[in-house]
Amino acid sequence: MTEVQGDVSGYRERLVKFVESHSITLNYSDKIAPAKGLSQGGKITLLSGMQPAEEFSTLVHEIAHEMLHRGDRRTLTTKQVRETEAEAVAFVVCQSVGFQTGTTSADYIQLWHGDANLLRESLEAVQQTAAVILGGIAPEERECMGNVGFRFKNPDCRVHQ
Repeated sequence: MTEVQGDVSGYRERLVKFVESHSITLNYSDKIAPAKGLSQGGKITLLSGMQPAEEFSTLVHEIAHEMLHRGDRRTLTTKQVRETEAEAVAFVVCQSVGFQTGTTSADYIQLWHGDANLLRESLEAVQQTAAVILGGIAPEERECMGNVGFRFKNPDCRVHQ
C-alpha cells in the first residue's frame, strides 16, 4: 500500500481547528502540484482533491514543519533532517489514530535519504511534536504516547510496540 488509508471522521475537523488555534492559515491549490503540501511560515497550502486520509497525513506533515522548522532551528537543520522529521511525525500521528500507512512514510523518508541514525537523533523532537498534535486532536491517543518515545502503556491504544 502506497497511500494512507483510514477513517478521518472527527480527526480532520479537530486537526483543522488545531491549525487555526496556532494562527496558521490553511489553503488549497492545484498550483502546488506535484507537491502535496507546502509550509510557508504561518501558512499551509495543500493540494486540492486528495483523498481524506492522504490529506490528513499531508496536513500533519506540514504542521510538523511549522512546529519544528521555523526560526533558529530551520537554519540548524538540513532539508534531509526537516523532511525526515516531518514525515516521522505524520507517521506517528496517523498510526496513533488507527490509519494504515503502508510504506508511504518509509518511502518518503528514503526519498530524502533518511535513515535509522537520523531518526534516532530526531526521536525526541518527533515524539514531542507528535504528542502535542495528538493532544490537540485525540487526547485519548496522546496518553498512549507515554513519556518515553514509542512505548505505549494503554492496551486500548491502536499502536503497539
